[in-house]
Amino acid sequence: MTSQNQPTVNAWNRGLAVGQKRAFTLAEMAQVETHLLAKQNWHDLALLAFGLDTMFRASDLLATQVWQVQTRQGSIRSLIARRQQKTGQTVFPALTPPTQHYLAQWLTVAEKQPADYLFTRHKAPNSKPISRSHYADLVKGWAEYLGHDGAEFSSHSIRRSKPSHMYWQGEDIALISRLLGHKSIASTVLYLGITQHQAEQAALRHPMLRGVRKKSSGLPDD
Repeated sequence: MTSQNQPTVNAWNRGLAVGQKRAFTLAEMAQVETHLLAKQNWHDLALLAFGLDTMFRASDLLATQVWQVQTRQGSIRSLIARRQQKTGQTVFPALTPPTQHYLAQWLTVAEKQPADYLFTRHKAPNSKPISRSHYADLVKGWAEYLGHDGAEFSSHSIRRSKPSHMYWQGEDIALISRLLGHKSIASTVLYLGITQHQAEQAALRHPMLRGVRKKSSGLPDD
């Protein structure tokens, strides 16, 4: 209970509309990938690819261990299952071939063992995973490399990028909602920032009928 003599401290963002962090486009991710490849930065390439494919929140991504993505034979799984810490929902991310390749490269270079965390600052066994702030700083750095204001991006920008791209490419929002582990499609609509205007414009781009077309007779109309 708050003492009567103690001032009440309100949350800084109470009553304010705090915008979501921006998502990256497909072209922007290709630029970052090329940049990291030139530096042979296998850690960041694996982190970027894994974050995009899994659409994990930072808490789930950073808690991932090697055994969860690598088989006993040493190959990278194409499908994994994770129970989300925040919602308790189980999701089944699919790892695309580029992600499998970058993960394999990183695990080889870092000589990771099954019980090791996937993403660490150091290659030594039993190293702690990178912090959420470090992950956010990496993402902000990629944004600044692309010429953006880093403050407009965070680790959540990686989670939002693939579902946003999938939606605007015409994928079923129900499928996207399942991949994100949302409990309702309405949550996904809000998450992707789909406005009523955008929905109306999308509907206008897809007429179902051709309409009546007047045949030209070559004569002027009466």
